[in-house]
Amino acid sequence: MRRRKFIKISSLGLGSVAVSGSILNWALASSETDDTLYREEGLERYPTYCEVCFWKCAGWTYKDEEGKIKKVTGNHDDPHCNGRFCPRGTGGVGMYYDEDRLTSPLIRVEKNGEQTFRKASWDEALSYIADKMKMLAKEHGPECAALFSHGSGGKFLSNLLKAYGSKNISAPSYAQCRGPREVAFAATFGTVLGSPEPTDIRDTQCLVLIGSHIGENMHNGQVQEMSDAIDKGASIITVDPRYSTAASKSKYWLPIKPATDLALLLAWTHEIIYNEWYDKDYIDKYTFGFEQLKQHVKSYTPEWAYGITTIEPDVIRKSAKEMADAAPAVIVHPGRHVTWYGDDTQRIRAVAILNAILGSWGRRGGFYRGEGISIPKYPHPEYPKVKKDWRDAFPGKFKLADLALSSGVCEASIPSASRDCSIKAWIVNGTNLIETLPDRQKTLSAIENLDLMVVIDTMPMEITGYADVVLPECTYLERYATIRTSRHRETKIALRRHIEPTK
Repeated sequence: MRRRKFIKISSLGLGSVAVSGSILNWALASSETDDTLYREEGLERYPTYCEVCFWKCAGWTYKDEEGKIKKVTGNHDDPHCNGRFCPRGTGGVGMYYDEDRLTSPLIRVEKNGEQTFRKASWDEALSYIADKMKMLAKEHGPECAALFSHGSGGKFLSNLLKAYGSKNISAPSYAQCRGPREVAFAATFGTVLGSPEPTDIRDTQCLVLIGSHIGENMHNGQVQEMSDAIDKGASIITVDPRYSTAASKSKYWLPIKPATDLALLLAWTHEIIYNEWYDKDYIDKYTFGFEQLKQHVKSYTPEWAYGITTIEPDVIRKSAKEMADAAPAVIVHPGRHVTWYGDDTQRIRAVAILNAILGSWGRRGGFYRGEGISIPKYPHPEYPKVKKDWRDAFPGKFKLADLALSSGVCEASIPSASRDCSIKAWIVNGTNLIETLPDRQKTLSAIENLDLMVVIDTMPMEITGYADVVLPECTYLERYATIRTSRHRETKIALRRHIEPTK
């Protein structure tokens, strides 16, 4: 195929959403408890849940008689947000009215010797994709297609890819954000953490933040609970090279040398075990391998860790005692965006083990056992059996990966003499792979070797410029979606209803 060139969509003058007024008039944060005012102003209210981050706070969208969205607020019955949306949540209105939004399907064409996009109807764009996918399945097999996705749309597109005959379904955010963490906690406790994490920050007496920046990451419910915990006298231990916002609220700030977190975690574990500060009854009842752990950390003293981390031995001992005194109402926070140093799964497993010896798993002020609800899946025919997937490109590797590894799918898209088939088609939904995959040149090389790339998004960005077909996505305010059933202290579900377009 001819070299696929980057096309800057915003320079094509393809049109934008026709709106009037300034978004500054609409995107207003709220913690008000009385919706009577809005009803008196003649506003209509729709249920929604936010899609700007993984927290998926439930809320209300208000529109006026002309159909314009005036406000988005939190739902007071939702434990994810307690009635408060963060600035990103209220900024969802800005996504809806953004003048640069993608509004029409686009197909790559050549005009006067240059590659460009032209507008297409939905029927034409979908037919183009379907014909290409049929041809690829016939020539290479359906297993040579892959999905990169983020957000609610991924569930629907995953069904599409499985029905097509492929299991190459990946979320770049998983590997970057919480994948190593989930593998580590599953290896320690037999279950993953999920979103939101079942951290009982509201009732904790000691919160340890090591590589977790609550407040800066806008984890809505956890920010609120951390504030409440501080008001009730909980101690905060923050491990961070920077004097962060969380560090300013902390009893102990440990400005650690970057990339040495694991050494500090091992020293804490050593101190808690060899001073017998661990929860003996809990360990006897629920764990195995404790003696092996004790022997493993025997030499990892605070003095040993000092030479690696630059944290004074006395500070390591005092902060370890702070945790032990609060146990089991203590949380060594598992964090998010944990992919940093290459030791990430083992580093977060050390966090999980530290929580285990302090007895915080399943205890008040530690990690609660969340309640959830199961919604029946919509019935569908049995998916075809898949003969191979991305792992076949890397025999014996990535044994701990419980989902398709995005970087692995990317590399498997680059032809190699050792593979009988590289991946030939990408569907990219809601993720800018040029920025989210770790090796930009490898990503571009993979894209260059694709026969088809479909990008689905609300806005033009780097990845849309390399697509063969661009499909405009709606914002979360414009669609119905699956019911939110994430686990929390008590069962809560959230509905999303679409807003009719502005008149």
